Amino acid sequence: MEQQYNPDTARIYHFRYMREYRAVCVLWAVLTIIWATFNVVVFVQPQWIGDSPESPGYGHHGVYKYCYPDNLALRYQCDGSFTDFNSILNDQYKATTFFVGVSALLMLISVAALLLFFCFKKTAVFILVGILELVTAIFMFLACVIYPAGWDNKQLMEICGESSGPYNMGKCNIRWAYILAILGIFDAAILAVLAFFLASKRAKIEMYSSSAELNGFGAETMSKRSMPIQPAVLAVPSVHHDPRESYSEYSQVQKRPGSQSNFNL
Repeated sequence: MEQQYNPDTARIYHFRYMREYRAVCVLWAVLTIIWATFNVVVFVQPQWIGDSPESPGYGHHGVYKYCYPDNLALRYQCDGSFTDFNSILNDQYKATTFFVGVSALLMLISVAALLLFFCFKKTAVFILVGILELVTAIFMFLACVIYPAGWDNKQLMEICGESSGPYNMGKCNIRWAYILAILGIFDAAILAVLAFFLASKRAKIEMYSSSAELNGFGAETMSKRSMPIQPAVLAVPSVHHDPRESYSEYSQVQKRPGSQSNFNL
């Protein structure tokens, strides 16, 4: 026996689907904002590689900035700037600075692109942000691979020992910023895949919304108005009046024609 199509059940399932879809979209947007913040932190913090209890020197390096102890001031002094590539130690650090800096910029653009959901087609926005996040993952991967090739600089050898070299940190340790950058590769890639997934689902929703309507309401908006409401019928008992008894109030105070008065004048 074939089941009959129930529009009320279809509305309920569609409402649940749209609620879960919007929840995933909000989660994706929040994670995009969080990773954009982390990407900027990874770029500016000189905590990619640094000294350890076994290292002969003290200090730590980032993508463009390197810090060493200042014995007179009893604190670390940092040199290097991303606005002046001549202040960066070697070409490998310069390439790392470029890739990490561009990835941070792309993530900031992705966060700003979230505002386009209010004025452009949502499918196109998902695809745009997904492409930006995919490029961010690629650039961050290149930065993490190229960065160890620059460990043969003199300043790092003073910290990690003479045994340090390309892809050999000597007696130094990896710091938290480098670990966060490696995790960011997978984070940006997952966000990009999720963006493309949401774009495909959004395209199906828009196709369904344009091809069919749910009793006059589109598939995009499901509200209480879309629920079927049967008009209430109020049963009023009919009352039959005798036309001879229907007279105005004014006629009550007058004597009816042909009737005798009950008062003796």
